[in-house]
Amino acid sequence: MDSELDVYALLEISADAGEKEVTRAYRAKALQHHPDKNRDNPDAARIFHDIKAAYDLLLDAPRRAAYDERRRAQLAKRQRQSALSGQRKRMKSQLERDELAARNRHAEQAARDQHMRAEAARFRDEAARDAGRRDRQMREHVRRADAERAQEAAEAAAASEADELDRSVRVRWDPELSHSRESLARVFSRFGELEEVVVAPVSDAARRRGHSQPASALLVFRSLAAAHALMNVPHEDALTRGFERFWARGAEPQAARDIAETLARASRIDGKAPPAAGRKSGRIPDISAIDLRQIPGSNLAFADFESLTLMRMRQRRAAAEQNV
Repeated sequence: MDSELDVYALLEISADAGEKEVTRAYRAKALQHHPDKNRDNPDAARIFHDIKAAYDLLLDAPRRAAYDERRRAQLAKRQRQSALSGQRKRMKSQLERDELAARNRHAEQAARDQHMRAEAARFRDEAARDAGRRDRQMREHVRRADAERAQEAAEAAAASEADELDRSVRVRWDPELSHSRESLARVFSRFGELEEVVVAPVSDAARRRGHSQPASALLVFRSLAAAHALMNVPHEDALTRGFERFWARGAEPQAARDIAETLARASRIDGKAPPAAGRKSGRIPDISAIDLRQIPGSNLAFADFESLTLMRMRQRRAAAEQNV
């Protein structure tokens, strides 16, 4: 019989069973596992032998006492091992849980660090883009301010160099359209401030001949840019329709051409292409080759009247400067 065999479990009795109970259990088990009744079971003889050995041991009081002592020691040992095993299992489970929690914390911390690095990179990129945008805006502002100052300086220089006649434009219209000094000022002041509006008187020769001639007037602007704007407005303009316009000198002044070049440079600075060559711009044709004495209404009397008006304007300006 195997020394590790539990005879009480084999006979299915309790450890404090008496002799009668042991005998009754033995007979039932021996009958159940007799080899003659279990020919198909190769282990039947061994089991029957173990049952007989257990019965003999339990009926021998000294052997049973020694077996019970040994059995109690084995049971205590197994209980201790079971307790240690359970403790080891609990410790192992706790260690596994702690390790899993540590891994999870590490993964969460790594995810937070990665998120913080991504946010920091995004903030840096946004700050760089904002700084670049502000820098471009500042450079654009400075460039436009420089361009405006250059344009204003060019216009101021051109205006300071231009005399009254350079800033003067002669206009003609049908005499049936009645225009006074005030109405002409209202029509043409939108191009710039006017210093003087001189309506030409009808000559004695024209009165004697008795036929009508185009009415005319001299417009003296405060700036050459305003005169230039009037001379370059298209003929189709509603307010200037019906008026013929001529530079008072008979040709476009050099300062006016300088203004046109300045405007073209400003257009290039702003990124706008200047008008292509040959494009219709609404410019008044150059009349420098026209003999104004041959044009009705542009007689020598009106030219003398213009000169006299301009001379008086210069005298008034000089007197005002002396008073100041």
